[in-house]
Amino acid sequence: MSTPVEEGTRKYKQRMDWLVQRIKLRPRQTTINENQAAAQAQLGLFDEKVMALLNQTGVWLDLYQMYLSYARALDKSQRELNFMVDLIREHQILRDRFQRRGLDAAVLSAIDALVIYRTADA
Repeated sequence: MSTPVEEGTRKYKQRMDWLVQRIKLRPRQTTINENQAAAQAQLGLFDEKVMALLNQTGVWLDLYQMYLSYARALDKSQRELNFMVDLIREHQILRDRFQRRGLDAAVLSAIDALVIYRTADA
């Protein structure tokens, strides 16, 4: 009979054996790759829509990454949170955080309209 520490060590080594993990993941590899490709394409389209909006509003190219970060964080919260109270609270937190970084409130409102209404339509 082994001690709990020895049993835990054995299970850890079994879990971290890359050859075993590779054998387990190989049948699912095509599904994983397809899901990853679909998610990457969706993110690319989302980024293009946000960058087109930023281009229309006249945002400097240096600030694109900060606005994209806001849009991605807002999109993630809109997709993952279920309750309206959580959605509103998370939106207020994100908005405050990015406004304190010096981003324009009008551009953030335009991003809000794009992301929140797009999520509601989907």
